[in-house]
Amino acid sequence: MTFFERMSNGWQMAKLSYSTLNENRSLLLFPVFSGIALIAVLATFAGGTFFIMGDQIETLLSDEQNGKVLGYGLIFIYYFISFFVIVFFNSALIHCAIKILNGEVASVNDGMSFAWSRIGKIFAWSALSATVGTLLQMLHEAGKVGQIIASLIGIVWSITTFFVVPVLVYEDRGVLDTVKESGRLMKQKWGESLSATVSFGFFNFLGIVASIGIGFALAAFVHVGLGIAVGVLLALVVSTISSAANSIFVAAVYNHVTGRPTGHFDGAALDSVFIPKK
Repeated sequence: MTFFERMSNGWQMAKLSYSTLNENRSLLLFPVFSGIALIAVLATFAGGTFFIMGDQIETLLSDEQNGKVLGYGLIFIYYFISFFVIVFFNSALIHCAIKILNGEVASVNDGMSFAWSRIGKIFAWSALSATVGTLLQMLHEAGKVGQIIASLIGIVWSITTFFVVPVLVYEDRGVLDTVKESGRLMKQKWGESLSATVSFGFFNFLGIVASIGIGFALAAFVHVGLGIAVGVLLALVVSTISSAANSIFVAAVYNHVTGRPTGHFDGAALDSVFIPKK
């Protein structure tokens, strides 16, 4: 299969994910909850830090030695809370998506209850992700060479952890074993999971461009404030839809790899999603 054929197949997988989401729109609530929680975390984190430490935080951060330790400590805490929120709601979404692919009925409460039952694993994974994120941030601040290394490691980490959430919540593995298993699946089965991800990115890009265009039009012909508000709101809606559809794709691919039902996703098409490792 040629590169363009694989890209075309990845495009079809992305469209199937959006179609499945359209039939089960309640799944959109999970990224909405996640987004609201992240905004609350950001506001609370920034405001809470200033409330607790007051003007002293500027003095501490300006100290060359203690400032770096404090800064990286705050980065770690912020990453940890953010990853926890993201993985919690993503686990709930993927659980519901897998139930739907299995031909079962899924509700928001099912997803939330399932994610809560995996709270310990989600906590451990968030700690590992926050550690990796903080280390990458430290590398990024070490100069141009550090930035290049951090970018390369970040790409490899993203690919390696493609299957992390379903493996984490469905299989009896520790956090490090989960990363290893996700990496093993990606090494053994490699192909249009990436081209499909590119397709999701393209859909998202088109949606964002359309949102910006509508925002500019409203700002130019109606009111600047209205244009900005509508543009931002539409961009958030597009990102929410794309995030939910991508999670459905991950659930379908994981089900296929593990021999489970895949709903509307064709088994032959999913077979061609991957290039068997030679």
